[in-house]
Parts: sequence; C-alpha cells; structure tokens
Amino acid sequence: MTPTPTIPPAVYTRTHGGHTMTIHTPAGFDPAAFAAFAAAEPMLGLDVETSAIDDKGPRQFDPAFTVRLVQLASARHAWVLDPADPAQRAAVRAVLADPGRRFVTHTNYDPLAVWAAFGIALGQRVIDTHLISKLIDPDERAGHGLKELTGRHLDDGLVQAEAALHARMRALAPPGHRAGNAWLAWGWNHLPTTDEAYVVYAGLDAIYVRRLLPVLLRHCLAFTHLVRMEQWLAARATAITIRGLLLDRPYTTALLGDLQREHAAAENRIRGVLGCPGGSPRFAAWLDDRLTAAGITGMPRTDTGRLQVTADTLTALTERHAAALPREVAELVTARLAMARTSNLIANLKAFLRAADHHGRVHPQINTLRAKTARMSITGPALQTLKKHDPRLRHCFRADPGHVLISCDFSQVEVRVAAALSGDLTLRRVIASGVDIHDATAELMYGPGYTKEQRTISKRCTFGTLYGGGATALAAQTGVTPEVARQVIDRWQSTYPHVIAYTKRLARQSEVITPSGRRIPADPARGYANGNYMVQSTARDLLLAAVYTFATRHPEARLWLFVHDEVIIQAPEADAERLRDALREAMTTNFRGVPILADAEILGTHWGRLPDQETAEAHREAA
Repeated sequence: MTPTPTIPPAVYTRTHGGHTMTIHTPAGFDPAAFAAFAAAEPMLGLDVETSAIDDKGPRQFDPAFTVRLVQLASARHAWVLDPADPAQRAAVRAVLADPGRRFVTHTNYDPLAVWAAFGIALGQRVIDTHLISKLIDPDERAGHGLKELTGRHLDDGLVQAEAALHARMRALAPPGHRAGNAWLAWGWNHLPTTDEAYVVYAGLDAIYVRRLLPVLLRHCLAFTHLVRMEQWLAARATAITIRGLLLDRPYTTALLGDLQREHAAAENRIRGVLGCPGGSPRFAAWLDDRLTAAGITGMPRTDTGRLQVTADTLTALTERHAAALPREVAELVTARLAMARTSNLIANLKAFLRAADHHGRVHPQINTLRAKTARMSITGPALQTLKKHDPRLRHCFRADPGHVLISCDFSQVEVRVAAALSGDLTLRRVIASGVDIHDATAELMYGPGYTKEQRTISKRCTFGTLYGGGATALAAQTGVTPEVARQVIDRWQSTYPHVIAYTKRLARQSEVITPSGRRIPADPARGYANGNYMVQSTARDLLLAAVYTFATRHPEARLWLFVHDEVIIQAPEADAERLRDALREAMTTNFRGVPILADAEILGTHWGRLPDQETAEAHREAA
C-alpha cells in the first residue's frame, strides 16, 4: 500500500514563560484570516528565512540567493508564508509595500532580503532592535543577538526553538554534509519549508522580535531622540548597501595582476638566496643573525621571542639603519618589505572582485553603531581600512556614469571637540587663531625653531593623550626613547592643563554621558579611556547631525559612503560644485564656542585619485 501523505497542520502553538504563541503555517494559509490579522496590527515583527549566504560574496545580491519563508507577527501570532506560493507571495507583497505599515526587525538582514526578493525598500518604516540594544549598552561583549536578548528580557523559548532546529538539521543532513558547519548550510538551503522545527523557529523569530521592542524602548526614555536619529542613519546606510558601489573591474583586475607579479618576484628573490619562502620562520631567523652581526639590536619581537617581520618593523629598519645593513641583507629586506606591502593589497583586491554582484556592484555592510563610541565600520569588504595616502585601492570604486564623487571630512575634529569639552583656554586660543593646531602645539612645546620631527612627535602626543596612551605607546609610534616620550608628555600636559584635568575627571566616572545623551559604560580596568570615549563619540554625533542636515536639505544628492569622519556623496556632474559647497556648509558648525571646520573636494569619477590624474588636472587648470 502507498502510505498516505502527511498533511502539515495549519497551526502550531508554543508556551514559554506563561506566554502562549500561535504559529500559522504555510499549509494553513487563509487569505481572509491573514488580511484581518494584518489590518489589526499596524506594527508587525518581520523575519525571513533564506538560503545560506557566503559572507565573502555578494550576499543577498547573489543571483542564487532566495527567500524561503517570510514571517509577520504580533506579540502572540505569527504567520509563516511561503513566497513560492503565488497567493502567499501576493499577500506578503501587499503588506510589505503598504506605505503606512511599520516593521520591527533585528539587524538589517531582513530589509536587505526583502529588497532582494521583492524589490521593496522598507526605508524608514523599520525599527531595528539590534540598534536599540546597542544604544542601551554599546559594549559588543554585552551580547546583542536576538536569542541572547530575548533570553535575558523575555524567556528561553527562542533559544529552545533554535536548538530544536539545529538538531533537526543535523539529523536530516545527508552524508557528506555533516562535518564542521556543513549541516547548517545544508539546512538553510534544503530543510523542507513544511518541517515543524523550521516553521516554529521561523514564526517565533518574528513574534519574539515584536515582543522585545517595547521592553527595550522602556530603557531608552532618557535618550529617545537618539533612537530616532540612529534609526534614520541605519535606513540611509541600508540604502547605500542596496544601491552598492560600482567597481571598476578592468582597473581592479589589472592592478591585481601587477601586484601579484611584484609579490612573486620578491618572493622568488628570497627563495633564490635562502631556499625558503619569504614568509617562512627561517627568513626571520636569518635576518636576526645578520642584524646581530651588524650590531643592530633592540628590534621588536613576537611573544615567543622571534624577530618581528612586519611592514612597519622592516620600514623602520631600512629608515634608521640603512648605513649599517650589508648590501645582501638590504636587498632581501627590500624584497620582504615588498611582499608585506603587496599581500594586503592583493587580499583587498580579491575581496572586491569576490564581493561584486553580476552588475559589477559591491554592496558593503555599514555597521552604524559598531564601536562603543558609536563610530561606524564597514564590512564585506572592509572599506574603512583603505588609506587616503595610497589611493590605488580606493580608485577601484567609481561613480555611476554621468556622476562624480564629492568628499568632505572634518578638520582635526577630535582636537576641537577636546577643546570645547575641556574648556582649555590655551587650546581654544590656538584653534581661534586659525593656525595649524599641530604647528601651534609644537611651537608651544619646543619654541619657534621646532623641527619637523618635533612637530610629528607633538602631533602623536596630542592624539595619544586624547586616546589615553602613555609614554610607551608614544615611544613605539615615534621611535624616541621612553624617557624622551615621558618628557614630551609632560610638556604637552603643562601646555594644555585643562585637557588633562578634564580627562582625569572622566577617568573616575563609571559611565560616560556625552552631550547628545549617549551612554557609554566605563571599563573598570581602563578608566583612562573615558576621555577617548567622550571625544570620539561627540565627534561622531557631530557627523551624524551634519549628515542629517545635508540629506534633508538636499534630497537630490545621494549618500555614497561614510568612512570615519569622511562623508562621500554622489552627484550629477552639473551639480557638483553646488553640492560640494552645500556639504561643506552642513559640516561646518560651532560646538560650545569652538569652530568645527570641514574640507570638501570634488574627487571626480573615482573615489581614489591617482597621481597621474592629479598631474593631468593640474595641467588643465594651468591651461
């Protein structure tokens, strides 16, 4: 006899902590009942289940990416819908596209998936519980995952559902898909959408995020304005991810080939002399012996005592001991330095190409509240690590045809914020004079005849003091002895005593509360970092305020990317000068009587301007 097929139930129920929740399954979809449910709930929990994602690839923008289930929920009822069914897909679209509808999600994974699957941008209609959790406690170690938060604030129902789902995935994964985490990828891709563990987990995800929202909001009564502003910024960041950055693929591919050849030539040079790869411990041991024979000591070492072979240490070696290095040693150090410098560039270029979608766009994830201080970061790929002084990597990204990129960043904003917060009269006078802050600091510390090296040391000392660094760090950064570093710090402290007094007061506090109302718990073992938290966080909030002002006044301009204190917009070529001036104006302000200045420039078609571009533009201007 042919076994009778099992008909999936219409609903499942789960009770945790005395709270009963009903999960309506795709098999029990009733269009009228779902429409009545949706009409009665203006704010819905939203979650999606998707195919497995390669975090190093285009993610939600990969053609193979699929949304397998969509869940919409109140605090007690979840409807789990299968978009492969035309009627359920139409019902999902109707709710998601309704401009009056609001949703609760955890991270922007779900809005990005909604865009990829349905072409619907949720924009400002989403409130993100992950962001709210980070505002309540910005420490990454606090645990901001949905399971962790619901376990702390509600009950362990979602944790149990996840455990049951994972057990089911392990049990059903075929041989060859059970090693490591292969069963997890198999489960997200292949677990039947009718499976009870899968459907229950999916529905509870949406219910729990909806239940979590009011609980978290009760902790935000003292800074509700920050919740609104951060949600606005997060929506803008998601829009940047959706649009993506256009990759100049021919340039990127050509640069990758050049650097790979340079890297291979340098490694072959070392291998030909020593018979080992340049990254081998044998090279470090060989170099250690040669430096000792040449009388060069005091080089940095690893925790195991091995000579440290990095781009920084090799650069310092060639700069400080060039005359003492034997010719053969100098040649191989140069080769090893070439390997070190090209390795990171090659890794970045490969990441760009792998992350690009089939339209040649890279969709970076902008983490708007990454650090305790609320500074942003970028992943997939890590674009905030691309340095201005080497524009080759930035040049990989370009504006859309007919557009140019415009960059604007604050000028010495953290020093200005420190002057405003501390009220240090000397530092405020230096800023008000309009002279270069680091020039003025060097003159106050060393007199009018200060050297270029003394300016560099005083600049490092300024930032080191604001960041809570000491003599050891300053010595490592500048190459001076620890004793000289202590003398420099003493001079700086006597030059700007009120900055020091202010940071010492902050060091005694258990919590830093910034002028915007942002709360940053102190690390008991690192009270000296509180000054850094206050200054960096305040500078970041000034940036947010400036971006909001600009974006609301000039909706025709597109925010292209945020990188630390830099804002990049994309504008039609014909509007470039007007929008450059408008961006500079928005970012030029006054904070507690201290001017906050910004520098804006039209970059051109590419983010990074190569030297030959600058030369060509200079010739055109001269003509």
